[in-house]
Amino acid sequence: MVLTEGGEPRGPARPSASPGGESAEAGPSASPGGESAEAGRWDWNRVLTPRAVLLMLPVAALVIWAYWHPLARWEAVWRNQSGAWGHGYLIPVIAILIAHYRLQERAPQRMERCAWGLVLIVLGVAVRIASFTLMHGYPGEITFVLVVAGVLLWLLGWEMFRALWVSVAFLLLMIPWSQKYYEDVALPLQRLSAMATEMMLRFLRVTVQRTDNVLYLESMPDGLTVAGPCSGLHLLFAFVALGVMMAFIYRRPVWERLLIVASSVPIAVFCNFVRVTLMALASDWLFFARRALEVREATWAAWFSFRPAQLDAARNAMLDPVTFTHQSFGFAMLGLAFFLMWAELKFTDLVFVSDDAEAGNPGSAGSQGQSGAATGSP
Repeated sequence: MVLTEGGEPRGPARPSASPGGESAEAGPSASPGGESAEAGRWDWNRVLTPRAVLLMLPVAALVIWAYWHPLARWEAVWRNQSGAWGHGYLIPVIAILIAHYRLQERAPQRMERCAWGLVLIVLGVAVRIASFTLMHGYPGEITFVLVVAGVLLWLLGWEMFRALWVSVAFLLLMIPWSQKYYEDVALPLQRLSAMATEMMLRFLRVTVQRTDNVLYLESMPDGLTVAGPCSGLHLLFAFVALGVMMAFIYRRPVWERLLIVASSVPIAVFCNFVRVTLMALASDWLFFARRALEVREATWAAWFSFRPAQLDAARNAMLDPVTFTHQSFGFAMLGLAFFLMWAELKFTDLVFVSDDAEAGNPGSAGSQGQSGAATGSP
């Protein structure tokens, strides 16, 4: 309200219009939630300026040079053990995707260098040198993520780090575990998968006996071993990566994001149990179909003119871990996991009404302006 010279009000002042018809007032328009309409927009040109690129390129080259041997070893593991670690090629791409959505969600207002980043860099380098000196290479390789976090904090500042810490931590999923740590975690998962498969096969009236992580079926008297590749640990890494991606590319409350990430672990265990059970049932199915052909019984195999040798080849290919037929069961479980996580998202949307939906209801008093605070992200 503006006062006249006599002190009487004359009504609210109107901003002057520019020749183009736009208001001459500076600053972005405010949203109903009280935030700037421009706050949620992010332009990568704010970071990828010529000066910043010239500064980041030598730093990135120095980090790659310092960790060249671990990076080369990781790539070799991704290539040679694609069934367990093939997802490592996708982790940096997904990390960039998550970074893009995080910056769209909470764009930093300013970027200032932070000296604490140098502390993280020095700490990472010190641990790497100590690890190399003590002949324990794996802890030193993990410091790659710590050094990347330090470089990000040092060059782009605290606000940028708060937006991108998820993407940086996500890089841990691409680092192959040391064999010792891998076996310590894989063995309990092998036993759990074998135990659950035994219970399901008994429920389906299939004759089965179990000793530790070995299942003995009529079609496999020598035993079906739930070995390391069948422990589900590689599925666990892939499904956790899928859970983090689905949690952070959508704008959701913190508790929902934590729920989605945490649920990826039981979903991975369940999908691996389904995979082992299906393989055992398929092995039995092919075995008895071959036996029926030998005694000339009318079965589906006879209808399609299959020969016993073809059924044996199909069964052996399914049980051989290096074949595509065996690995295709794992690929199918990725689709099942994606469906289960999608159903989980839909269920939470159905049961829990978000504040954003209430803010759009004209009948809810005082709901506007609160949705942004209630759906904040970590």
